Amino acid sequence: MQLSRIPSILLIILLAASPVSAQTLPTFTIMTEDWEPYQFKEGPELRGITVDLVTEILKRTGSAQSRKDIQLLPWARAYRSISKTENTLLFSMIRTPERESLFRWVGPLFMDTTYLIGSKKQKIKITSPDDLRSYHIGTLVDDASEMFLTRLGLDQKQFMRNTNSQSNLRMLDRGRIDFIVAGWEAILSDAKATGLNPDDFEKAYTVDSSEVSIAFHKETPDWIIQKFQQALNNIKAEGLYDRIFEKYNLSKPVE
Repeated sequence: MQLSRIPSILLIILLAASPVSAQTLPTFTIMTEDWEPYQFKEGPELRGITVDLVTEILKRTGSAQSRKDIQLLPWARAYRSISKTENTLLFSMIRTPERESLFRWVGPLFMDTTYLIGSKKQKIKITSPDDLRSYHIGTLVDDASEMFLTRLGLDQKQFMRNTNSQSNLRMLDRGRIDFIVAGWEAILSDAKATGLNPDDFEKAYTVDSSEVSIAFHKETPDWIIQKFQQALNNIKAEGLYDRIFEKYNLSKPVE
C-alpha cells in the first residue's frame, strides 16, 4: 500500500465511525393536540408538561427548532399528517399494539389510564364489557379510545364519533350519549373549558393503561430515534422530568 493513500483511508474510517451526534437533524413538522395539563395554549404560547419536555429534547439534540415551531392541531388532522408525511412527529400519542408498526416511538412521556366516564345523574353501573352492549359511547376520530372499545368487543355502531373532546363532554352532560372514553385529567380540563362541574361525572369502568409517547413517521431513521430517546432518558435521570411535572402540580409522574 502506498503511504500517500493512508491519510485518505484513515479519513474514511473516521467518518464511518462518527457518532450520530455529528449528523444534522431535519426540520420537522411538530404537532400536538389540546390536552391540558400536557399540552395547551395559554395566550399566544403553548405550555404544558409534554410541551416543556419536547422543547427540552429539541434543545438537547441540537435541533434548531423550539417551542414556537410546535403546531396545535385537531387530533384527526395531525394523525393523518404523521401517517402520510416524512419528517413529522406528533405528541402525545398513546402507544397501542395496533399502532406499534405504524410509527416510530420515543418515550414513554408518561402513563395514561383511560376510563369510561359517565354522568352521575344517569347512575349507570358497569361491571364488565358485556354491560355496554346497549349504550352509546362518545369517541374521537382516529383516537385510541376507539381501539380500546373495539378490543372490548363493542360494535362501531355504538360509537358517537366526534373531533372534539369538549363536544363529547357536553353531549354526555345533556344525556345525548351514555359514556365517553377519556383520562381523568382530560375530563378536568374539558370541564373547566366548557363551564361544567367535574363532580357531575364519574369513572364507570377502567378501559386501559398505556404508555404515552412521541410518535414519528414510520420512515424516520434509527439514529434520530436514538438521539431523541437518549435526550429523554437524560432528562429523567437528572430529575428535570420530575420538576416539570411538579411545575404543573402533578408531583408524582407514573412510568
